[in-house]
Amino acid sequence: MTKTEKRLEKELIKLLTLACENLKALSPHFCYLSHTGSMKKLSTTLNVQLYCSEPLTKSELNQALELLNNHLKALSCSLKASQINVKIDSTN
Repeated sequence: MTKTEKRLEKELIKLLTLACENLKALSPHFCYLSHTGSMKKLSTTLNVQLYCSEPLTKSELNQALELLNNHLKALSCSLKASQINVKIDSTN
């Protein structure tokens, strides 16, 4: 991984952490998030998994997508709905 990719990953983690805190305020069912993607082609490879105690409504999912994209625009990156996956975490 190059220095540029390491800086990008560090910034991505920072932005997703902020988004995570905002998502917790948005939905009482949201627990945490994780992500995967290649720093070389972040816009096309980034996928975000939202872990929730219950399924999100369509409205909550749209709000989550908008919130994530607001944070990611600092990296000139945006997500499509297909790049977000909601998983039910029954441990919370």
